[in-house]
Amino acid sequence: MNRRDFIKTAFFGALSGTIFGKSTVCVAETGVAKVPNINTKHPSIKQSQSVENLRQRVREALTGPVCSIPTPFRKSDDAIDKDALAKMIDFQIASGFKMIFLTPGNSHYNILTTGEMYELNKFCVEYTNKRALVCVTEYGSSTRRSVEMARAMKAAGADLMLPRCASWGGSVNQDTLVDFYLACAKEIPLMLIYPAAASTENSISVQERVIAQTDRVLAIKDDVCNHISRRMTLKFADKCAVFAGGQKQHYLNVLPYGATGYLSTFGMFRPDIAWKFNEACNTGNRKMMTAIIRDYDMPYFSLVARQTGGFDAAIHATLELFGFGSRHRRAPYANMSDAEMEVFKDALMKLNIIK
Repeated sequence: MNRRDFIKTAFFGALSGTIFGKSTVCVAETGVAKVPNINTKHPSIKQSQSVENLRQRVREALTGPVCSIPTPFRKSDDAIDKDALAKMIDFQIASGFKMIFLTPGNSHYNILTTGEMYELNKFCVEYTNKRALVCVTEYGSSTRRSVEMARAMKAAGADLMLPRCASWGGSVNQDTLVDFYLACAKEIPLMLIYPAAASTENSISVQERVIAQTDRVLAIKDDVCNHISRRMTLKFADKCAVFAGGQKQHYLNVLPYGATGYLSTFGMFRPDIAWKFNEACNTGNRKMMTAIIRDYDMPYFSLVARQTGGFDAAIHATLELFGFGSRHRRAPYANMSDAEMEVFKDALMKLNIIK
């Protein structure tokens, strides 16, 4: 039985109440560069043993809950709070997470300068110091700038990169997007994001073409979380690690199709909840899976969606309450007031998220 068949059997067995297997994960106890000459015609990149070893490590790191780094900022001067950033990294590693993951979205690369993107990536690589894998990123770049970042981050010691190219007014097509990814892949192994700067259907075609020409795509992050995600996961899960965007219910949507894990919000501040859900998935405990989604995910995400500044403002507020820096985000982003924080804290206590 291959891995995909095993996952299908295990998942559907769980839905019927069957207990299978044994948990393989323990529950956690603790709550400017020279412009390169870019050739747009890319031959296949030869496989290497080191890439295949890294592929297995990436798959392992993206199995179960996966954390990201929501960049903290100091309210006093708007600067990146590196002390809080270091605390997040230490906490995630101590909690059992095997990848420090920077994303274009909730790591707020869209409000960073190019220099700050470089410095944030470099800090995370150096501070992690090989204790975990590090996936760096960027936001809205030209191919030339993305290649420069990829080259610099590979030299700094990053393991892989999630590149996010510029896209406006339908200016990017499948051919230019494929060229973009392949140019970056020549410098560093990649994580792709789905959908890319294209429609969801076209993104599958882009991913297929890129993977056919390079062995250096090691993961795909699904940002769609719908029925098309199932088809995408089924197509690529045997080639690289495919994991779901946030929330446990989205993971269950793609789990039987070969997904390895999901992006966990709770892992950033209550990893015990994230690992308990993972244990339930591994042991086929449908009752526990349902209870955790019902008691934690659904009420928490319903609560944060109603807050000033939206869900991301509330996640930063949550992190402040757990001691990970300030809830402050750069203008024009809205932040919760002190009065709103008191109400929000009380709501989290009622949900038993803050004890």
